[in-house]
This record gives sequence, structure tokens and C-alpha cells, in this order.
Amino acid sequence: MKQATILLLILVLSTVLSAIPLSILHTNDTHGAYLPRSQRTDQGSRMIGGYAALEHHLNLERAKSQRSIYLDAGDQQTGSIFASLVYRDAVGGAVIEAFNHLDLDASTFGNHEFDFSMPNTQKLVQLAKYPFVSSNLQTLDAKPFGGNPFKIIKLDSLKIGVLGLTLVELPEKVKRENISTLNILPYKQAVDKYIDQVDKESDLIILLTHLGFEADSLLATVLDNRVDIIIGGHSHISVEEPWLVNGIYIASAGSHLNLLGKMDIEVENDRIAAFKSKLIPLWTPEKPAKTPLHKFVSSIADDLETEMNQVIGKITVDWVPDKFKETIVSRWMAEALKAEYDQIYQPDLALINCGGIRKTIPAGDVTMRDMHEMLPFSNYVVLFSCYGRDLLAMDELNKQIAIDKPYDIVQSSAQGWVSEACPGGHGHNKRVYKIHGKTIDPDKVYRVVSHDYMAGQWDKYLGFKPFDVMETGDLILDAMIRQVKKLQ
Repeated sequence: MKQATILLLILVLSTVLSAIPLSILHTNDTHGAYLPRSQRTDQGSRMIGGYAALEHHLNLERAKSQRSIYLDAGDQQTGSIFASLVYRDAVGGAVIEAFNHLDLDASTFGNHEFDFSMPNTQKLVQLAKYPFVSSNLQTLDAKPFGGNPFKIIKLDSLKIGVLGLTLVELPEKVKRENISTLNILPYKQAVDKYIDQVDKESDLIILLTHLGFEADSLLATVLDNRVDIIIGGHSHISVEEPWLVNGIYIASAGSHLNLLGKMDIEVENDRIAAFKSKLIPLWTPEKPAKTPLHKFVSSIADDLETEMNQVIGKITVDWVPDKFKETIVSRWMAEALKAEYDQIYQPDLALINCGGIRKTIPAGDVTMRDMHEMLPFSNYVVLFSCYGRDLLAMDELNKQIAIDKPYDIVQSSAQGWVSEACPGGHGHNKRVYKIHGKTIDPDKVYRVVSHDYMAGQWDKYLGFKPFDVMETGDLILDAMIRQVKKLQ
């Protein structure tokens, strides 16, 4: 009996000892959120977020763990003045440098990593001391874009395989010329291409994705049990308790460095034997350590603050954007764009996409920071021509988009649909499209001022292909700043 008890104890101990603990720390959709910001709580306002707070909490969690990795699910870029800086010859290079200081083990490409140009994206990859893992983005000669279709991270005896996926709708999210040299594989096809090799070389497999939470959940239903975890971005969703779909845990940690995700697991025989998780608010420490990262961010922030806090105009009502309907700010922006180029190009009307307006600005002073954060994309002003019938078709497309909501609607300057009393009265009105006070002529050519993103995504936004396209070389941000300065 005693011998049997000893054997049972040995068996239990060997099982416990064979389970390897691992902490997985993760972020997504950080969008250049370099400084902390105020957040209201039940105890009053507290400062949250920023790279220094992330570093502080990463270090705390790493100290508690026997072994850990830190992963990021994309969209490190775009959304702040810090991310729009040119650093080491790359727009967004300062963001990469911040993540280098954070000892990131791997990231995947979000759509915003491609906002500027392919050479700029390639420069970001070169600056990173961590791999951008991409299993489904390929160059035209069928090579993995960035050079890392997967990454094997080795921690003692534990080997973690990380594959990366970027949303297949990428051509709808960025300027198409920015990704014209890429092929995008379907998600399952990309996973199947590499998973046999990754499975042979690892004890745990993680998909690091930038697809959106719904797409992650659907993908999990068609994957086999070799995939253990999906860490996703793009939807900006914070998942307190990761979903378990088809035996695969799906996690996401919100956006803009409000939260750090942490999963504490035990790995045994190529499977997760124990699992628990939490989301950690990135509260700013009372006395942040003067680390190299803190000094780096502070040196750039100090130079930016004076310029970014400069008041350039004043508005009397709140500017609250909405992707799916006309708003005060979208109407102002379309009118301002037309006014900016009236004298030099005499456009008939201006067109912008409402989804490009990304920040609410309350009534009162407007600062340079407000404008950079409201219009964070590198879009250039263009002019193009179209027929009156094209504009009528665009309006029909807009109405359908407002119902279906697959992306965002187009806002025109004051020229457009107006309600007009029918001849003879009878209390009825009809909708008439007017430009310069005249009913639109379906066969007439009209000149439009817009930006290159809309012109390049004409099938998505306009429903017609523009012709006689002319690039001005002006950033739409700069044009809008000039117009805001007139609002005194």
C-alpha cells in the first residue's frame, strides 16, 4: 500500500513539473498614444496610458512571472502627432523606437502600418528590433512580406510559435498604391501554409491577428486544435474574459493603451493545461522611473507641446464626426476644402469621406493638436472630373451605405440635394440636385476637389471612376489648418 502511494505521488509530481508556466502580455491598436490622459473614475480623475505607463506595468508583470512574452496585434501607427513625426527617415519611426525600448517579442501588421507608402512601411520594418510576423501578406514574387511568416520564440524548454494575419480588406482601408506590390492570402490558406512547420517546432501556437474580433471568431471555427490562442486587433474591443471558440482562446485588449492584456497559462504536451487572464488598466505611476524610454518620449513630447498647444482658431459648436451621416464638422470641412481652392482651381464642388474625420473637438479653442488628431491620415488634395450623372449615382450609393454601413458616406459641399416645392404647389416637395444654383445636368462635366484616398477608392465611395485627376501635392491637413485659422 505504501509503495503504491509513493508511486502515485511520483506520478502527480511528474505531471505538475511537466506543466510549464507562461505569461502572455499583449496590446493592440495603440495608435501612437504616447502620453497619458485623464480618465474619470469613482475616486476622481486619474491619468492613464502612454508608453511610460505601459513600460511600468510590463515590468511589474514580468517580475511576477517565471517566463513571459509580449506581443502586439498591430496598428501601432497613426492617431497622434507623435506617430506622424519623421524619425530616422520614416513617418512613425518614433513609435517603432518606443516599442524597441519596450522589448516587444513580435507584432503583426495592422492596416495603419501602410498609411503612408510602401517604402515608409519597409523602413518601419527595418527600424524595428522585433519581427513583424505576417503569414498572409506576400510580395508579388510570393515571398513573405517583412521576411517573417512566423516566429518561434524560445524560453528555456518552451517554444512558442507565432503566426501573423492582416485583414484581407486592406485594399479598402489604405491607399491602394501603398500596397500594390502585395498579395493577400485568405486567412485559412495562410495558416495552412505554415502550421505544419510551426507545429513541429513549437509547444504552443498563437495567431497574432489584425482582422477584427468577429473575423477572429469565424476563423477559429475552421482551424484545428493545433492553434491554441488568437490575440487580435482592429475592432478596439476589450475582452475581459477571452472567448473560447472551437477550443481556441480569443483575446483583445481594447485600444490606445488604456489596457494591457495578460494571460497566465500552463503548457503541457503541446496543449494549454491551465488558463486564466485579466486586463490591467495602465494607470500612470505616481513617480515614473526615468528610463531610457521615458527620456526618449519626454524629449520629443517637450518639443511638440509648444507647437501642438498653439491655438489656431475658435469654433462655436461641438464638432462631432459620424461615419454614416452628415454632421456640422463634415459640412464645414467640405465647404472649407472648396473655399481653399476656389480662386486657383474653381472647383464646382468638394467631396470628402466622413470616416476620415477621427476626433471630436468641443466648442471653443482649436489647437494644432486637435487638427492633427482629427485628420491623422496622410491624404493629399486632388482634383478630378466627372459627369452630372455620376454625382446622381453617387448619391444613390451614399443612401445605400447609410443603410448597410459597410464603411462611410461621402459629404459634399453646399452644392447637392435640396428640397424644392413642386410646380403648382399641392404641398409636395421634390429633391433636386443643384450646383451653383442650377439643377445638375447629367451630361455636363463637373470639376471636383477631394483627396487621393477617395479618388483611389472610387469604387467604394463614389461609384464612378474619376477622370482628369490632378494631384496638388498639398496635404488636406495643411489646407484645413489654413481654413481653421480663419475661424477667429
